[in-house]
Amino acid sequence: MSDLMFSNLLEDDQEEYGAVETMDPELYKATIGGDLLEFVREMERLANDRHPYYLPASCVQLGPQKNTILHLATSYGHHEIVKLVCKDLPHLLAEKDARGDTALHLAARAGDTNLILLLTDSDYAVLALLGATNEEDNTPLHEALIHRHENVARTLIDKNRNMNYSVNHEGKSLTYLAAEAGYVAIISLLMDNPVGNYALDGKHKIKSPVHAAILGRNIDVLKLFWRKDRSSFYKRCEKGGNPLHCAAYIGFTDGISFLLKKSYILAYLRDRQGLLPIHMAASQGHVDIIQLMVQDRPDSREQLTLQGQNILHIAAKSGKCRALERMLKMPELEKLINEKDADGNTPLHVATIYGHPKVVSSLTWDERVILQLENKDGLTALDIAEEQMKPYMASFQKRLTWMALRVVGAPKAPHSKSVTDVNLMLDEQPTTENYRDKVNVILLVATLVATVTFSAGFAMPGGYKNSDPNQGIANMLEKVKFQEFVICDSLAMYSSIAVAVTLLWAQLGDQKSMHVALKLALPLLGIALAMMSIAFMAGVYLVVSKLNWLAHFVLFMGSNFVIVLVLLFLPLCFLGSSNYHRFRFLSYCPFCLMLYALGSYAENEAAE
Repeated sequence: MSDLMFSNLLEDDQEEYGAVETMDPELYKATIGGDLLEFVREMERLANDRHPYYLPASCVQLGPQKNTILHLATSYGHHEIVKLVCKDLPHLLAEKDARGDTALHLAARAGDTNLILLLTDSDYAVLALLGATNEEDNTPLHEALIHRHENVARTLIDKNRNMNYSVNHEGKSLTYLAAEAGYVAIISLLMDNPVGNYALDGKHKIKSPVHAAILGRNIDVLKLFWRKDRSSFYKRCEKGGNPLHCAAYIGFTDGISFLLKKSYILAYLRDRQGLLPIHMAASQGHVDIIQLMVQDRPDSREQLTLQGQNILHIAAKSGKCRALERMLKMPELEKLINEKDADGNTPLHVATIYGHPKVVSSLTWDERVILQLENKDGLTALDIAEEQMKPYMASFQKRLTWMALRVVGAPKAPHSKSVTDVNLMLDEQPTTENYRDKVNVILLVATLVATVTFSAGFAMPGGYKNSDPNQGIANMLEKVKFQEFVICDSLAMYSSIAVAVTLLWAQLGDQKSMHVALKLALPLLGIALAMMSIAFMAGVYLVVSKLNWLAHFVLFMGSNFVIVLVLLFLPLCFLGSSNYHRFRFLSYCPFCLMLYALGSYAENEAAE
């Protein structure tokens, strides 16, 4: 087949299926290798021996990403090759790769000032390249600022200070990017020359450089903007927030102090959600910001959202436990503790509604919090928690929230419908199949415990005597730990058998009897598990008692495990309330352990 026929077939295939660009492999290697003599040789070879499907008519070699030899040389920082290509093939300066980048974009992104000077050596290059944008609408100057190359940015600005630049696809102008990076000198240069101007094409919403300075925590940049363009401090972000909202959200204390001093009115402007800056600080748990704002503008403590919620409501809603605990210690916020919002909800109600058990716990243990307060629906916090306790619907966070209220003896409303409704929900709403699933799981565990303890009863530690007159009697019968083993093993087996029998009866009854059986079976199962653990500890202690340190280690480890087991199992069996502080504290311990074990504390800490 002739070369012409092969070429025609190749063109037909490209038209039908499409094909990627390809560069001569030897030229590609020479370019990225950086050997100038080898590069020149390969260029001369291609010029003398052109293949129709290797070298297009334009004489521009393109790689798979539409990158030219100038792109490659720039990417690898080969200055001599870049200089030669710019001189002999200047039309490659304007070529763009698959992402729309020219070689100048790549040099700016890399932060190589020498490459910038080589690529912009001619007036043609300056005019053609400085304003060229890629797919993200970034010019080379944008790229230099985005990648924090201050010297490169200054070099590009100096090339043409009268040039106007557009914003990129994110709505970020050059001034915004410089403010984000904290380049005071660059910002001053941009604002004092036409280069800082940008075209308002209507495609993108322009982001405020003042917000960028706050996000970058650059107080010097803020001061510069205040001197040169005070009107920019009243521009809103896409969510309608002013710079003080932004500073409160990220916890920028120096920025808050500066803004309150220069323009306190910002503290009284709402965003699109109706939130004021102090509410934003409360939602993120920035207590230092709240203290600063309350000290500077004392009436800010009274500021409410459109729903009538104060800063304690906001912190409770967001689950900011540590922040709320610190706010409760602030004397100036004491009057807000039991304040109601538009729906009559106090911060305790709000924390209950949103299922934040640690926040609820912190509030309920504060003596100033009135647990009896009702909202407009006549519900106390406990009423709300019980309404959310529908089986198979409430999350475990909601169940822990209910526990937090129960352990401190939180009351129900005198005429609340939830007094009877909750019992109905707990007893009647679940389907028989749902109850049977629970029964089957507990029955399986009880059966396993009974099996294990039964086997252990005949595999006594230390074995049996083989000679008369005491044949078959346990060797360690007189030892206290052996007696402890036998008693605990027997209790574990009988308790587990009692659980199994109770649940077998439950299988034959209705939902009410199943519910009663479950309430009886859980404590019995807890006893069986605890006794089995103690029996195991006693048995192991017996067989290693000759090695004193190991025996004591077994006792220490086993005792601690039994305590943890009881604390973990207690909330599943019973979590009552009491007016006696000591009893409430005992109930509170397993509740806190459940929070730690199941990640509630960790979740709140991560959120803060």
